[in-house]
Amino acid sequence: MRLNKIGGPDFVGQMIDLFLEEAPERLIAAREAEKAGDFGAVADATHALKSSARNFGAERLADLAENIEMKARSQGGANISTLLDGLEQAYAPVKVWLETQKDSLKK
Repeated sequence: MRLNKIGGPDFVGQMIDLFLEEAPERLIAAREAEKAGDFGAVADATHALKSSARNFGAERLADLAENIEMKARSQGGANISTLLDGLEQAYAPVKVWLETQKDSLKK
């Protein structure tokens, strides 16, 4: 994990905690923005999620977030709801994986 090289296990644990706290908030913000038709806010929420996911090497989640960000910025609402469904589903295994990674830091 790239973050381990930057700050070691304690830093990684803190970053995992922060991601696990903020990612669901960003998913909710993206969904609420999509329902309100605010695709700029959808793009902003998914941009932040993309960047954070890449820090952990969660490339599938990051790629999905990036795809939504680009579509929200360029095409408005076309298929955004369906794409957000996929993003929410992709987050679940990342959450489990990060929780496992955090537990292994304690050993």
